[in-house]
Amino acid sequence: MDIRNYREPDLPYLYEICLKTGDNGKDASPLYNDPYVLGQFYAAPYAFFEKDCVLILEGAYQGLRRPLGYILGTSDTAAYTDWFNREWRPAAEVLYRGTEGSKSTTEEGTRRLFAEPLTCPTWAAQYPGHIHIDLLPEAQGGGWGRKLMDAITARFTEKSCRGFHLGVSGANQGAIAFYRRYGMCEISTEPWGIVFGKML
Repeated sequence: MDIRNYREPDLPYLYEICLKTGDNGKDASPLYNDPYVLGQFYAAPYAFFEKDCVLILEGAYQGLRRPLGYILGTSDTAAYTDWFNREWRPAAEVLYRGTEGSKSTTEEGTRRLFAEPLTCPTWAAQYPGHIHIDLLPEAQGGGWGRKLMDAITARFTEKSCRGFHLGVSGANQGAIAFYRRYGMCEISTEPWGIVFGKML
C-alpha cells in the first residue's frame, strides 16, 4: 500500500470509507438509508476546502487497486469553520432538513448536524488543525494508521500549523488506545468522548 495526495476522482471513496467505518470503526451502512450524509459532514468538505490536507491510503482490494483509507482535515479549524458555515452548510441544511426517512436515530443525529452553524472549539486556539482518519478492515493492522498520522503531521508542519486535535467517541476504545500509544495528550473530556491534541 502507498500513501499519496488526494485526487478529485477519489471523492466517491471518501464517502464509501466514511460510511463503512462510521459506526465507531465498524460498517455503519445498516444504520443509514442515505449512504452519503455521513461523508457530507466528516469527509467530503475537507477535499473542497484544503485538499492538500487530504491523504489517501491506496492498495489492492479484490484484485483492484483503490483507496482503502484516508487521513484528512484542515490546518486551520477557525477558517474551516467559517468556510463550512458560509459555503457548505447552507445547501446541506436544505438537503437534509428534517429526519423523515431516516433508518435509525444515528442517521437522524447526523442529519441534525447541518441544522445549526458549526462553532470553533476553544482548544483550536492552541491546536489549530484537526483531523479525521478512517481505514477499511483490509488496511487495518499493518501499521498504516501510524504511518498516516506521521504523514499528516509532516504535512501540517510544512504548512506551519503548530498543533492539531481530533475527537474520539467514548465507545471506540480501540481508537482511544491507539492515540494514547501514539503519544497524543487528552485535552478535553466531552459527553460523547475524548478530544486528543498534538503539538508540532
